[in-house]
Amino acid sequence: MNMHSDSSFSASRRLRFNRATLASQQRDGGKPVLVGIDREALSLNVGIIRRRLGARGLCAVLKGDAYGHGIDLVGSCLLDQCTHMAAVDNYELVALRKMAPNTPLLRLRVGTEAEISQAARAGWRIREMAASRDKIERISRLHAHFGARAEIHLTLDAAGLGRNGFFFRDLDDIDVLARDIMAMPNVTVASIACHLPDAGNADPSDRDDPSRVAIDKFRAAVSVLLRHMRENGRKLPELSAYSSASSCAFGQSDSLLDLGCAVFDRIGSSLLGLTEGNGHGERNTSQVMHVSTAVCDVVHRQVGETVGYERSYAVEAANGEDVALLGAGWLTLSRYQQGIGKTELPAWCIGPDGSPHRFLGRQSMNISTIAAKSARGGNLKTGDMCFLTTDFHGTDCAPTIPRIAKWMGGVQHEFVTSAFGASPSSLRFLF
Repeated sequence: MNMHSDSSFSASRRLRFNRATLASQQRDGGKPVLVGIDREALSLNVGIIRRRLGARGLCAVLKGDAYGHGIDLVGSCLLDQCTHMAAVDNYELVALRKMAPNTPLLRLRVGTEAEISQAARAGWRIREMAASRDKIERISRLHAHFGARAEIHLTLDAAGLGRNGFFFRDLDDIDVLARDIMAMPNVTVASIACHLPDAGNADPSDRDDPSRVAIDKFRAAVSVLLRHMRENGRKLPELSAYSSASSCAFGQSDSLLDLGCAVFDRIGSSLLGLTEGNGHGERNTSQVMHVSTAVCDVVHRQVGETVGYERSYAVEAANGEDVALLGAGWLTLSRYQQGIGKTELPAWCIGPDGSPHRFLGRQSMNISTIAAKSARGGNLKTGDMCFLTTDFHGTDCAPTIPRIAKWMGGVQHEFVTSAFGASPSSLRFLF
């Protein structure tokens, strides 16, 4: 159960959201979809995570424009609450570097030469990821060209993911890699990491679990690398094996701190309250993104008349039905909310009184049609604000992000937040 879903907490959040919505509309009324980022919920989520991590550092993963939440908004709230930050694209990394001049920054994918060159030339001091010895050497040369030292976030493909780091069949491969790196005078291995893609369904007590096997393989490889670093008088790197799900699954039983290096976990979706329903999700967190839009008009359709593309919805009520028009369509909405033919389940939004209103028919690119009358009997009117996603209300129909993701067939929660946050119709703001 979400510890922050009690009525008083939710009521205060709704009040703050409504005030910020009004201010945002007055400042920029040209955007029909209002995406509020709850700084209080974000701070509470960070506190929950930091208490669980204990001695381990917290690397805030803000890739994908902070999963659609806005890297400028989320980053500004996390400056004093994390030890590291990570993103992927240069526009994200430079935004973070401007906010946090001295915080370690990681690129969580292999960069293009143009990206790496731009970062090295500008002096952003990015820990670059590499998937091969040749790439490490190339990163070194690019930095040397601009008179800079290359910092490497050395990711080892211990889990066989095939895209996140150096693949090794045995420890002899690691031994060769270590010797090669020691021969590169312009390279500092600032951190060593791995990624566990199956951790969400892992059984930490099973020694044969794929994630457990990968952790043991990572430990053995790190031991070889550390031996070479000590022998060559190199500064020992930080270690980072866990991200959101694996941090919850394995972080307490195997913290990696016994290897003698500083350790940090890479946490993204948990910060934003997106993992509550996962098998190894961060418990008691709150949704950070809340999205609303206004009712633009209300029209009446008589029995037998249709709504939506391809006559996908027919009015059955003898007295007809009032239909509310929203200024957001499938350009903004998730697939779940696009209507009949896009999902097998009914799609809902939440009215200002917390009551659900069903989407009617197949939606347009920029217009949506919902039932103006709720199951409770209340009627929407022009100007009312409807929530497209929120956890403010605890009903079974409330369109929380995890629930929308599930209704869409089990997509990643970040897909939903990106659909809302990245839409050209959306105005994002802190509240």
